[in-house]
Amino acid sequence: MKRAASCCAVLLAATTLPTRGQAQSSAPGSATLDTLLQEVRLLRKAIERQSVTAARTQLLMGRIALQDQRVARARGLLERIDAELTAGERERTNLQSAAADFAHRLEETSDEGKRIELERDIRRFQKQVGDQQRAVGEIRTRHTEARQAVEAETARYDELDSWLRDLDRELQRAGP
Repeated sequence: MKRAASCCAVLLAATTLPTRGQAQSSAPGSATLDTLLQEVRLLRKAIERQSVTAARTQLLMGRIALQDQRVARARGLLERIDAELTAGERERTNLQSAAADFAHRLEETSDEGKRIELERDIRRFQKQVGDQQRAVGEIRTRHTEARQAVEAETARYDELDSWLRDLDRELQRAGP
């Protein structure tokens, strides 16, 4: 039985272990290893470049989304101030018309008591017109500031969009 086990071991070793000639023919040469090593290095660089580009793209897209929100908020504020300015100007015009109406009635009235009352109303409306004129001036100032803010935010958005287009061109030049 020992002899059968020894024969089986020798036979197994002979069939599974490569001979000297077989080992040399299956082992890659140093040129093949150098080529493979270079390929691995190039793949690593490509993966690193891809990771950096993906991170830059993601960051830029996030910045564009935030900037888009800023532009939308600035435009919304400008629209609210536009409405406020329109209402303020309408109110000022109404007050001016009322003051002019009282002045016209004052010219036509000869009753002294009525004239005193109309003069008092005219002064009151003129004061209100002055107050409204100042309010409209303040709203105009805020409107100008809001318009400038929209322009600045839009310019910043355009700049980020330009960066994104540049990145896209860079990626297209690099190829797939």
